[in-house]
Amino acid sequence: MNKVTLAIVPLLLLTACGSENEQPLEKTSPAQSNPPTAKSPGQNCGSDFYTERSLNKFEFSSVFWQVEGSRLQSKPEFRFYADNRSLSATHTISSDKTLCLLAASVFGSISAEVWDGEDNASFKKGELYYYAPEFKFQTNLPDIASLKDWRSKGKPERITQPLENVNLTIHHRNKDNNLITFGDLQTNLNPVALNCDQTEFDITLSLKKVSDIALATLQPSYCETQIIGKNTETYCLSAGFSQDIRLESCKFDSTKVALPDQRGNKTSVEVSGLVKFSEMSADLQITGINL
Repeated sequence: MNKVTLAIVPLLLLTACGSENEQPLEKTSPAQSNPPTAKSPGQNCGSDFYTERSLNKFEFSSVFWQVEGSRLQSKPEFRFYADNRSLSATHTISSDKTLCLLAASVFGSISAEVWDGEDNASFKKGELYYYAPEFKFQTNLPDIASLKDWRSKGKPERITQPLENVNLTIHHRNKDNNLITFGDLQTNLNPVALNCDQTEFDITLSLKKVSDIALATLQPSYCETQIIGKNTETYCLSAGFSQDIRLESCKFDSTKVALPDQRGNKTSVEVSGLVKFSEMSADLQITGINL
């Protein structure tokens, strides 16, 4: 079952319910803003280190063309992460180093952890939480100059686009299934260079109804007014990833990732591995790690 929800314009949130219908809230907490600490050279977690984690929740976001300069233009994106229905995880580890054990918990366990930091708006000392890795895929808006231009091109419903960027974020997740991140945006977004079996993705184009309030932030040349019965309604062109992504696997080499601990502090490590896809689910496998 797929659910379509109008979020804060210009974002249309489409939730692919491979696991559950409720969308968790994502919060950024100022309780801890420490940047990731530097890695210690020469450390590793042993040649047998391996983790696997199910990333079961997929969400797709469509966007409108916005008025230039009104705000940062949103991009079509989809993301997938481990929510409270993610039941598959495993790891192999022979090291007892703190960072190795933390990485095994983040990438290869669904067990609850205990918050040991200061009380804040998200967690109280002793409260249980879980780790939730998340990938976010983004692309640019298609090269369409206006609604008129879209129609002159035959009103295509799909256009192929290459990926613009991919990020990996490690969240804390609370008992209510809310995703929590500590610190500023830059300490949470970890760019990932993926080598996937598919290099281009289908972007769907369609007219979506918008409210008068939302219309103020959108580019008028991509919108039109329609008379529906006795009502006048406004529709604007939107673009978003097709939910039929058809990915099979993506590999990534050594990538810096900020691992948050039970106090909200972050430490950078380098990981490598792959993501395997099966319909609306993905398995994240970490096959290498350097501290």
